Formats: sequence, structure tokens, C-alpha cells
Amino acid sequence: MQTVAGLGAASVAGCSGLTGGDGGDGGDGGSVDPVQERETVEPGDIKEGGTFKTAIGENPDTFDYVESTSASATILHNLLYEGMVTTDAAGKLYPWLAESYEQVAVNDVTAADYTSYMSSAQYAETDDGAVYIDTDAQVIIESPDNPNSPSAGDEAQVLTPKEATQAVSDGTFGMHYTFQLHEGIKFHDGEELTAPNVVASYERVQNSGLSGQIYDSLLDIQANGDYTVELYMQLPDAAAIRELGGLPVYPTKMTDLELGQMDPRQGNTPLGTGMFKLKEFNNEEYVLFEKNENYWFDTGMKDWFEGPSEFPNGPVVDEVDVAIIGSDSQRAAALESGEIDMSYGLTASTLTNYQQAEDYRTAPTNGAGYTFLQFPVRQEPWTNAKIRRAANKLIPRQSISENIFQGWEEPAWVPLPPLAARTGSTDYEAMVENLKSYNTYEPEAAAELAEEAAGEADVEFPIEVTLETNSDNDDRVRTVELIAESMSQEIDGTQYFDVSVNTKEFLTFISQLLSTDYWKQGKLAFIGLSGGFNPHGYAKSVHSPQNFAQCCNFQNIDIEELNQAMEQARYGPEVAQDPELRRERYEKVWKMILEENANSYGTHSTLVGVVNNDVKGFNTYPSTQDIIGYAMYNPADQQITYLDR
Repeated sequence: MQTVAGLGAASVAGCSGLTGGDGGDGGDGGSVDPVQERETVEPGDIKEGGTFKTAIGENPDTFDYVESTSASATILHNLLYEGMVTTDAAGKLYPWLAESYEQVAVNDVTAADYTSYMSSAQYAETDDGAVYIDTDAQVIIESPDNPNSPSAGDEAQVLTPKEATQAVSDGTFGMHYTFQLHEGIKFHDGEELTAPNVVASYERVQNSGLSGQIYDSLLDIQANGDYTVELYMQLPDAAAIRELGGLPVYPTKMTDLELGQMDPRQGNTPLGTGMFKLKEFNNEEYVLFEKNENYWFDTGMKDWFEGPSEFPNGPVVDEVDVAIIGSDSQRAAALESGEIDMSYGLTASTLTNYQQAEDYRTAPTNGAGYTFLQFPVRQEPWTNAKIRRAANKLIPRQSISENIFQGWEEPAWVPLPPLAARTGSTDYEAMVENLKSYNTYEPEAAAELAEEAAGEADVEFPIEVTLETNSDNDDRVRTVELIAESMSQEIDGTQYFDVSVNTKEFLTFISQLLSTDYWKQGKLAFIGLSGGFNPHGYAKSVHSPQNFAQCCNFQNIDIEELNQAMEQARYGPEVAQDPELRRERYEKVWKMILEENANSYGTHSTLVGVVNNDVKGFNTYPSTQDIIGYAMYNPADQQITYLDR
């Protein structure tokens, strides 16, 4: 569900749309700038100072990145924390806290090669009957010989961090990268950044809410002296650098904290190396950041910087004031009254009005995400893929795009947004043409699929179901209401679905989705995913059992054939070193996803920041998570925002 720097994880999106990840392309990411009509700035025109005022749609769940699931919270994180790599808006990777990095080795290693290093643990059972491996250690790899249907008391063989270090020392690992850190970088509290800080920051992911998205790749991390970091992956991994290189790095004062404690509400001011520092936080009201006057960055430190020597070495605004305003209409009103300078996540009709107004500028960017409807695949009759596909055939995507989003967002004919097309398809337009029929609106085809399912099992029509979404996004609520109405229609005299709608406040909805028992309730969930430049995140986040009760497998989806196809598209020396083969394998994944239809896709996101005319140079990042930080300063795109007032 979230991202820092390289968009390495996925986030649940409330008012807009990560995880995530990319790689296998030499770090080039996308080749086309997704920012539409980019506004450029001449360094000589820049005015320094002032407070940039904006708003987010939800109170941050936590400032502790590894425990957060909210894209809105990650917006704040990205002002404070930084990683060893960063990206431009097109997804190209650049060394950041690291001066450089290089791939040292790729080995043809599988999970079975770690079995001799594994330790034993027992399976246990929760009160509601779920079986799990009973260990306090982070499980990195499970033995392929572990029982497929274990019972409490059975034995499991697992690789934990302790054994992983021994495997690495023996030369058993999938990939090895070396990062050379810049010397002299200071954290907000004055401590110098060193390799042990990076190691401690990465180890903090263990058993956190982010562990499922990181320990599908990470094997071990070690400090080699003060400024060299050795990063090891379990398997040859095409998404390795994108997934792992941009994780936030913290000072010792932060890494010593228990999970969830890196938060002012817990008495701890979050600290990083970022261009801003936390100045003031009033829970559920606002967050105030001040410019880091001792910011470490200098364009002369980076041989990849191609801008003019006059380009600033950091943001030029003094403060960033982020109000917490849950309603999109209230955020629009705050923009019109001058209370804030920028808003995002507004309804399509509001965006259209701003587009036509002289006192404001809309800044659209092709987005890194989608909306999706997730089915209760383990509850009857939704266990039958034909029932799920029947419901899918009743989703009027084109109408949603045209009538609700007024063309700002495009129908999601395939599960891969165009932003990740370069690494996730051989020919994106051809793939859309070939697969579009799965997602076209066809009531007669829906009826045929439903009748076929009824012939295979005892299904009584209409199927009564509740469709849930978050209440604080008007376009999303309207979308869900339209889907419910369409699904509930009669087709040739038969009503196949009877759908009611239930809306909840965003954080309440998310906490329920991330519980371990939501999948038992038999409800349909509609939410947004904010991803990144890596195709894997758009498949794994919403399907992999590793992401169950995290972002974004809420319904305990576990389809073995699909799991294997996803792994074959990401892991192994062939795809790690052959981008074309990787793209071919992902095209098979997208078709399989549409066949299984555990998730239905609504629209591919367009991120639109709206600014008043005092704001100069603002451009919108393709993912919600960095909509403020990117605009304030990103030298990779010579991006900077200043205030002309």
C-alpha cells in the first residue's frame, strides 16, 4: 500500500488511487513523462520563502512508515524520510542517499537451496481456526517441503534472519547489490548517516505491516564499513532495486523504537534525512513542516543532474502546511477561499470547473493506480469464477469514465495501468485490444455465465450481497452506486444479483479490510490501489497470499496457478536479466487474472493537483504518495515549486 522514493510498495488509496516496485530494466523505468503539459521554471524567476498550504483527505494512520497502509500518510512520510534511490516522474531510478550502486552477482538459486539452513517451528491455530507458523522471528522463506494443509502441532521448516546471514556467508543468495553512501549526510537530529543506520532501518521491517511486500525479495542486509551497504535478495529478482532500494532510512533514535512508536502521538517526533522536518502536528487537524536548513543535497554531488548550475539545492518554500480535510467538497472550498494553495482528489465535475477557471491551474498526470472491486472468493457462490465474471460483465466502465469521471480517468480494460506498460507488456495497445473483451459491459454474456454457474452448483438467484466503499470520496460512492444498480438489473426477466451499498469513513473501512476475518463476511469491497512503476505490484498486491490482511488481499485470495505465474514473471535468472521475457510472462499473468476475476477493475487513475495562480512550477507526481514532496523538489526532473506572492 505505500511508497517512498522508488515507489516500492503499494498503498490503499482513499481520495485517489505502489506497491509497488519495479526493476529488471536497468532502472530506466518508463520512457515517457506521464506529466501532462509540464510547467517548467527558470531558476532566475524563483522567489524563495513562504508557506505552501495544502490538504490531505485522511488523518495519518501513523508516521511509522512500516506500519502504515494509507497513501495519505505516505505523502507526509515523503517529506521527512528518504531512501538510497529515488525516481523521476517516469520511473527512472537514480542514486540518492547512495552515491552509486552496482549489481555484484546473480545466482541461480531457488527456495529449496536454503533448506539446509532452516530452523524448525510449529504450526499453531487461532481461535477462529486459522493455522499459522508460531514463531516470533521474521519468516523469510518457508521450505517447499512444508505440509500443504498443516494442522496445529505439525512442524515447519523456515529461514529466519539469523539463518539468512549464514546462507549469505556461504554464498547462497539470489542477487547481491552494493550501495556506496554519500559521506556527511546528516539526519534531522544531527546524527551522521552511516551504513549501520541503513541496516537497522531495513531490519525494522521485520514482522511489520510492510513485511509481506519486502520479504518476498529481501534476504539479508549488511554494513561493510561506515558507508557501504551490501544488499542480498532471496532469488534472482527482476524487481529487486525498485522494491528494496528506496526504503526510508532513519537515525538511531528512531530505529530503537518499537513498531508503531515512530509517531508524535506516541511521544516521538519522526526523524529522517528529508528536505523538511516536522514542526507541529495537531491530530486530525493539520501537520506543519519546516524546511530543513541543513539539508544535505547539492546538485554537484550527482553526475546524473543535467540542469543549470543555478538550480536550487533543495526546496525554496519555508514551510508546508497540510490541513486534514476529509471531504473533497470541503477541500475545494478551502482552495477557493485561499485557505490552501493546492488540492487533489477532487470530483471530476469540480476538476472540470477548475480547468475552465482563470484563477486556477489543473495539473493532470497519468496515474499509478486503479480502483478495484474485490470478491469474497472463499464464500459461496463467489467461489465460482463464472459468478465473478458475470458480475464483472455488468460493470459499465465506459459509462463510469465518461459520466462520473468526465474523461479524467480511463476505463481499466486490463489490470495494468499504462504507467507500467513498458515493463509489463510487449505491446500495451495490442494487449488491451486482445484482452478488452473480458471487461466490456455485456448483460447477455453476464446472464449466460451466471446460468452456466447455476448448472454446475446450487445457486439461487438473485444473489444478495453488500458492496462497500469509503464514504469520503464522492466519485467513488457514485461509482459504487452505479455498479450496484447495474448488477441488480433484470436480464430477460431474471435478476441475478441484488446489491446494496454500504459506505464507511476511510480509516474505519481500511481497518476492517485489513482484519483477518473480513473475507468471511461475504461482502464485495471497492477501493483504490496506489502503486508504482513495477508491474508486479498490480498483480501481487491484490492476489498474493503474502499480502493477505495487508495491502491489498482482503479476501484471502490464494490461486496456486496464478501465484506460480506471478513468481515466474518476477523471479529467476532468466527474467532478472531478460526484460523481454519478463514482459511476455506478465502478459500471461494479466490474462490469467482476468480469467479468474478475483478482482474487477474500474478505472485507471489520473492524478490531478489543482493550484491557485500564486503557485508556480507545480507538477503532479503519478502516485498520490509523493504528490507534495515531488512538487516541492525533485532535481531528476528539474522540478521545483515556488510561491509568487
